[in-house]
Amino acid sequence: MPITPAPAVLRAGEILRFLAHRPTEAFTISDLARELGLPRATCDAVMQALAQGGLVVRRERDLRYVLGPAAIMIGNAARAANPVLRVGAAEADRLARALGACATLSVRQGTSSTVAEVFDHGPAFGLRAQAGQTMEHMPPFGAAYVAWHEDEIEAWLGRSPVPLDEEDRQRFHSTLAQVRRLGYSVAVAAPRRAELNTALSTLAVRPDEEHARRARDEVLNEMVHRDYLAGDLADHEPLRVTLMSAPIFDDRGRAVACVMLLGPDHEMTGAEIRARGTVLVNAAARATLLSGGEFPPTYPSSARHALHSI
Repeated sequence: MPITPAPAVLRAGEILRFLAHRPTEAFTISDLARELGLPRATCDAVMQALAQGGLVVRRERDLRYVLGPAAIMIGNAARAANPVLRVGAAEADRLARALGACATLSVRQGTSSTVAEVFDHGPAFGLRAQAGQTMEHMPPFGAAYVAWHEDEIEAWLGRSPVPLDEEDRQRFHSTLAQVRRLGYSVAVAAPRRAELNTALSTLAVRPDEEHARRARDEVLNEMVHRDYLAGDLADHEPLRVTLMSAPIFDDRGRAVACVMLLGPDHEMTGAEIRARGTVLVNAAARATLLSGGEFPPTYPSSARHALHSI
């Protein structure tokens, strides 16, 4: 018989995620209850328990809550315990600084991935991501995670939010083959990408917000039948890239994290994209090696030269 998760623990996690996404703000119990849609008494009981453990602190001057010192220790311990987080974050930060861009480290959680850290060295009005944003791995999202193993590809296609005809399936198979050749995926601008980003930002702090869920699912349904994932990159064909993503593999050759590069917010030719992609895939390949991972047989030999630069 399956064990049901403790509701109080689920609520505690929800509150801690919310506070982590707004670290410079302080909240009363009423604020938290309203923002998270929780009963005030439930919220109060959970916050008292978290305060006893030092995970949150109530300021005496205004009775507002902020994250406590124990949260710092847990975060640092999690990074130390997971070499992919530690090494991947260092590579993403170095990449962002080198390119003057916004880079992130996302981490796989089952059939989805979540932005764990953001390293923002990009222009003032460039594309941004927010820690905590979660994306389900379904066409067209998560290609850099699933492209390397046939079983994962078929499971990914099976999670499509809308039925796929044979033309759709062939298009996705062709795009995933391109990911394997390059070592990274390329996502191009979509008409409603800004709406999707807004929905994802809302769901990062309020996972059950119904309006944001509907908006996300509606945009995803439209994207399935569009060329959101770039295929062949012609040398002189201009594309407006929103995201490039390269995987980090564990010791079984499975993609468990990705270094992601946002933007730039202008068109690039295929040649320029490939040059940027080479820097990106080198960073992810180094992270794989330094964290004790193994490349799958389908990983491109051209990307493995990053091993010689360490």
